[in-house]
Amino acid sequence: MVSMRMGLEMRMSQQLIMTPQLQQAIKLLQLSRIELEELIDQSLIENPTLEMSTEDEEDSPDKKQDEGDEATNLVDEQVQLSYDDEWQNYIESGAGVMQDVKNRPIESEDSSNPLEATISMERSLMDHLFWQLDMSNMSENEVDIAENIIGNIDEEGYLSISLRELLATTPQLLNLVKKLLLKNEIESLIDNEAIPLFDLYHESRGLVEKRKKGRKKEAPNLEDEEIEDEVDLSQVSNEQCGVLELVLRKIQKFDPPGVATRTLQECLGNQLKILKLEDSLAMKIIKENMALLEQKDLKKIARLQKSDIQEVVKAYQIITELEPKPGRPFGGEVTQYVIPDVFIYKRGTEYVVSMNQDSMPKLRINPYYQSFLKNNKDEPSQAKDPETGEQDMTYQYILEKVKAGDWLMKSIEQRQKTIYRVTKSILKFQHEFFEKGIDYLKPLVLKDVAEDIEVHESTVSRITTNKYVYTPQGIFELKYFFTSGIDQGDGDVISSKKIKDYILKLIDSEEKKKPYTDLQIKNELLENAGIKVARRTVAKYREAMNILPSNKRKRLY
Repeated sequence: MVSMRMGLEMRMSQQLIMTPQLQQAIKLLQLSRIELEELIDQSLIENPTLEMSTEDEEDSPDKKQDEGDEATNLVDEQVQLSYDDEWQNYIESGAGVMQDVKNRPIESEDSSNPLEATISMERSLMDHLFWQLDMSNMSENEVDIAENIIGNIDEEGYLSISLRELLATTPQLLNLVKKLLLKNEIESLIDNEAIPLFDLYHESRGLVEKRKKGRKKEAPNLEDEEIEDEVDLSQVSNEQCGVLELVLRKIQKFDPPGVATRTLQECLGNQLKILKLEDSLAMKIIKENMALLEQKDLKKIARLQKSDIQEVVKAYQIITELEPKPGRPFGGEVTQYVIPDVFIYKRGTEYVVSMNQDSMPKLRINPYYQSFLKNNKDEPSQAKDPETGEQDMTYQYILEKVKAGDWLMKSIEQRQKTIYRVTKSILKFQHEFFEKGIDYLKPLVLKDVAEDIEVHESTVSRITTNKYVYTPQGIFELKYFFTSGIDQGDGDVISSKKIKDYILKLIDSEEKKKPYTDLQIKNELLENAGIKVARRTVAKYREAMNILPSNKRKRLY
């Protein structure tokens, strides 16, 4: 029997308490260069004591002396001790910090990714479709329906939801369709050319025929009808789906060809219809032999279609010229050029690591606020309210902002130092790569570098995220140099990136009509490069590089 009682207990334990300043320092580690510049710009707006320093001030001989005076006169010595102690605790117990960061996220007014905000976008597919909708001659009701449909078209140009689901989850749209049906206003939507190509919604044809026969319904007063909540799919009728189908067919005539379709089969078929090839062999293949077409089994297609193989090849050529993703040309991101955070270059026979400081904003505390705090520190009576005897609010505010600015500058400096140390360690481990290229890239894990520079693995992981280095071999992300390896059985371990590079070179040089299978690639690696690797490993690396299997890489003509 378990007894329960209340009591007091004294226990000693050690734990790492993260202050907001230390959280900021950790956050700075994983920021990319662009994100860091965004954070600095935001800090300059929020902190009036911070300002940008000019090049002349940076080059002035008294700069270092001024910075020393600031450290002793502006900020209490405990700030520097606190920073050093907290940072040391962080790098020595990174696992606890990582858990603490997950449980206590840093709050900010803008939680969006600053990098995303800097990427300018071209005209999107949705903008292009809405522009055509505005230029069309659709009625007001059709436009309302079309807007709901266009809003559910994904970036690739496909309708991402079924019409029945769209009606069930959009009460306003369902209410509009009900009114159109009950008020007998559907005739304006009927278009003989809008009958579905693949008859995906049989209710559309039935709806057209019923309306042509003059079937009427009494229209009740719906002016005060309330819009119902989401309904079950089974409550959406075929007639209601048919109304949307008719409007959808009009949208499918918009540019780009094949837009607003629901399947690849429908997408390719609509493009052939626009090309006036409704009765072609290519259309019949898409309708009847789509699975075989994906497998490129043209011989079986020719047998089923009772056509000559040459005619099937010509039809296949036409199909391959169609666009399987109509939205591909729209909404592309503008090219973003990588700015290296650190340089590795060769000077004589030695490699040198140098930080890229050219575009990094230089910060300092405004001299006016330095002088203000110095004067009040020398004469404490001036920092107090003469009536209450309490410290002046202005003095307290400026002191807090100066401390925050000083901490930010120290955090940025610590970030730069950590990047430098990690890069130096990578250079030591991967020296042959910088000298001879990817064939000499060695397996390396975070733990190796962490132990070398005496920090926690989580610190190395954060500092190598979205950081780039310029080397004699090209520009690489720092994480690129961390790679697993495959044991060759004789004590030698080969980097997985080296194997991937061999696989890519083999596939690039293969005969396109007879591409290498995974087994053949495995044999080629063993015979030509002396690399022992399993066939399933080749398949895994090939898929990781988004390379299709041999039967789908094969060119038939």
